[in-house]
Amino acid sequence: MEDSRKINVLVLGNSGVGKSTLIKAVSGTEIQTGTGEGNTQKIDVYESNTWPLRFIDTKGFEYKKLEQIKTIFQIKKFTKEQVELSKNSESQNTGIDVVWYCIEGTSRRFFADNIKMMNTAIRGWKNIPVFAVITKSYSESDIEDNISAVESAFSKIKNINLQKIVPVVAQEYEIDEEKSVLPKGIDELCSLTLECSDEAVKISSENQKRMILEQKRIVANLSIGGAATAGVLVGAAPISFADSLILVPLETALIKSIFKTYGIDFSGELISAVIGSAAITNVAKASVSALKTIPNIAGNVLNAVVAGFFVGAIGEAVAALCEAIYLEKIEKDEIDRIIDFVAEKIKDNSMLSFAVRYIQKNSEKLVGKSAKEIFKTIDKAVKKEKDSI
Repeated sequence: MEDSRKINVLVLGNSGVGKSTLIKAVSGTEIQTGTGEGNTQKIDVYESNTWPLRFIDTKGFEYKKLEQIKTIFQIKKFTKEQVELSKNSESQNTGIDVVWYCIEGTSRRFFADNIKMMNTAIRGWKNIPVFAVITKSYSESDIEDNISAVESAFSKIKNINLQKIVPVVAQEYEIDEEKSVLPKGIDELCSLTLECSDEAVKISSENQKRMILEQKRIVANLSIGGAATAGVLVGAAPISFADSLILVPLETALIKSIFKTYGIDFSGELISAVIGSAAITNVAKASVSALKTIPNIAGNVLNAVVAGFFVGAIGEAVAALCEAIYLEKIEKDEIDRIIDFVAEKIKDNSMLSFAVRYIQKNSEKLVGKSAKEIFKTIDKAVKKEKDSI
């Protein structure tokens, strides 16, 4: 890890568990704290002068459903802002690297539902290291029971990368005039956090790249859906789209749009090579040929339906190509490799093959319907099948 790189620690937990007190103890920053109820109403960021740590202090989880939703939304909004910042900045200090999930040691109540809330809030940051921090661990005799209770609660929730459970006292607690509990566990918690820092930063970077790609895919899918629908209208021409150039303008516009969405420079040569590839054209011809024996449905209707799904398949293949280029798995000037990649993706496209099978199996139900109606029916069936997987 670079010396200038600080570990971004997201501090979560129920209101009043002592998140702000913990951050104050580590960072030395004066933070408004209280007892019983939390004081943080928005996300604040604090840096430690002692440790290479940056703390992201959040509004505490409440027991009211609406307040829970507000807190989760707040964290997801912060996540989106961090991802956007990582796209537009050379700074390496964006994102969330580690989670400290604070649980009050004096409450003796640990709920799996609370950890579910945490898991929902950080869902975008897959496999992020999590430290369970048992705050207000004043009683030595209760620590072992508290750790067991926390372990039990976490064991009920899958896919949480729990690193360690650390009992902590963030500030001196006076039991009576003669006896008090001194701060403890802070050094251990910070040291353990730094020990996993390299892996945490790697996970954070991978998460940010994935979330950026997911956002780009959402935008690309809107273009693909619109182009596929337009492909149905264009494909209704009395000539087979597989043997003509009628879809070329639509395909060209779609490919350009997807490249722009992913911020990838493209040339006319690249687009022409993709659209004009014999391997890709052969997939289209095979799809149309497979439906020639379907009775009672006009050929131009079948042609239009397959054309729509074929345009969609091209769009999905190019989006996959852009993701491969973005992740540096393919160079954008490797034309032959790109053509093979796109052709293989189209050939294996589940929606295109599903559409052909659906028409073959349900031809009697589709008699008399327009190409647009059949396309919508199959598209709905495809989405239903995806949701069931």
